Amino acid sequence: MTPQILRMKPKPLVTIGMPVYNEAGFIRAALESLVNQDYHHRELIISDNASTDDTGEIARAFVARYPWMRYHRFAENRGPGDNFAFVRDQAQGDYFIWAAGHDSWSENYLSACICLLQSHPQAALAFGSTTWIDANGHPMTRETGWTDTRGMDNAARYFSVLWGNMNPILGVIRTDYLRDCPIINTVGSDLIILSYLALRGDFLHALDARWQRREFRQERRYADKLARYRTREFGLARGFFNRAFPLVRLPYELMRGVWRSSHPLTRRLSIAGLLIPTMFVRYLSGRQ
Repeated sequence: MTPQILRMKPKPLVTIGMPVYNEAGFIRAALESLVNQDYHHRELIISDNASTDDTGEIARAFVARYPWMRYHRFAENRGPGDNFAFVRDQAQGDYFIWAAGHDSWSENYLSACICLLQSHPQAALAFGSTTWIDANGHPMTRETGWTDTRGMDNAARYFSVLWGNMNPILGVIRTDYLRDCPIINTVGSDLIILSYLALRGDFLHALDARWQRREFRQERRYADKLARYRTREFGLARGFFNRAFPLVRLPYELMRGVWRSSHPLTRRLSIAGLLIPTMFVRYLSGRQ
């Protein structure tokens, strides 16, 4: 059932942006999950990064059935940054959510997150609880926690987000906040976006909303992820320098976000002073 607060107020439009590349094995189930949402004031933009499988055919079949969906295809693989930025830039909604072409969501995911954002006008985003499924849709024992930042000051919120996992990047975000965030073809682009949003407002956890995250890649080690980022097909680390040093741009972009924020100079200096040692410890932890 749609939350009471959404029945009392005019429903805001939410844009669902789905950047995809070779998702033929999963995109049908992902789109059906979005069709089944109990929040209907929505638009869905599918941006195909020149898939070489049947992703486009499946997506176009859904677009033909549902007038609130539309499909775009790049002539060549532009890298994930350009694909994610395209759906963001095309958004007409008050709220925005990136939806992976291999995941699924509980029917109340959009309504629960939007309800929270409507009742907390200073929050930047809302996200649901994460459960993991394998390539065949079977539940996994893997668990991912997260922290609701309500009650924290901006510095505590920033470092909680910096140290946490990246799952909230696929939550429901205020579109006007998101437009101020850079979307770059670089390793750690999701962390860059979340760090900008953390300086704008709280991250709210919608406990009763569920997001099923599909783990279909066989990446056992941190080095395996970096190897995927360096591939020409994935396109996240392009050019010799970026392939050799895929993380080199991340500290710069994080620092730039702090200095661009509207917080007082003393607060920006304190956050910046802690950022580099925190990033070093986080890097060492992430390699484990």
